[in-house]
Amino acid sequence: MDSEVIKISDTNREEIFNEAYNGSYYTITGCGGNLEEWVNGYIKELEKLEIGKPIQFMTFKGSDMNVYYNLHGNKAYQDDLTFLMFPLDNLHMGKLVVFKLRMGDRWFDDIIDNNKPDGEEIED
Repeated sequence: MDSEVIKISDTNREEIFNEAYNGSYYTITGCGGNLEEWVNGYIKELEKLEIGKPIQFMTFKGSDMNVYYNLHGNKAYQDDLTFLMFPLDNLHMGKLVVFKLRMGDRWFDDIIDNNKPDGEEIED
């Protein structure tokens, strides 16, 4: 694996989540097992389909989303649910959109906008 993987923590959560929201990062939900296998598998598929190669991945848990975005009740994620996301820099967007649909993945900002508590606006 030669793409950097950054784990979201208390010290970088705000910065990364704001960048991910504003940049509409590609987001994979429910990455169980070996995270390195997920990263390598996505890199392999994206390169095979000539979409490009993400240079950086970020990983976080449902608890990170719940705390930062004040998600609770039926809007909250399981605390131990693993997410993986990457920025869209230098990727073929047309091909990536088709790939995203085929894989059932989402854009980070869509996840947030669809799960924010009723009546609340997301600040960036």
